[in-house]
Amino acid sequence: MFSKGLIAGLTLMLVAASGSAQEGASDQAVLDFSKPPNQLYSARLVSLDGKNVNAPITKTSFWVEPGVHEIVVAAAINNPMKVGSTPRRAAGDDPGKTTIEVVAGKRYKIAAMTTDNKGNWEPVVWKEEDL
Repeated sequence: MFSKGLIAGLTLMLVAASGSAQEGASDQAVLDFSKPPNQLYSARLVSLDGKNVNAPITKTSFWVEPGVHEIVVAAAINNPMKVGSTPRRAAGDDPGKTTIEVVAGKRYKIAAMTTDNKGNWEPVVWKEEDL
């Protein structure tokens, strides 16, 4: 799980594969932003290691090399009952920015979870599976 409160002490292990799953599954990891369960919200990868991700909105899986990566995630939270109009965040504080460590051979399904009704949310890994 990604969490602003847990980022300092939490490093997540993720996995990705290059080229094809059969050829590179043991060499890389997958960040998967496909549709989450109903209690979570869809998320989208915006930035990977300081570089904007310029991908079609339909692209939900991203292959990455093992190691430490900085990601920025955008949340698709469109429920006004869950998110207030004035989130209480420090200026320049991005709730979707975190550092993760990825490990080869796994797929991590990532979504957004609201933490209160004031507009606060955090990225979460809701499922981890082998490639």
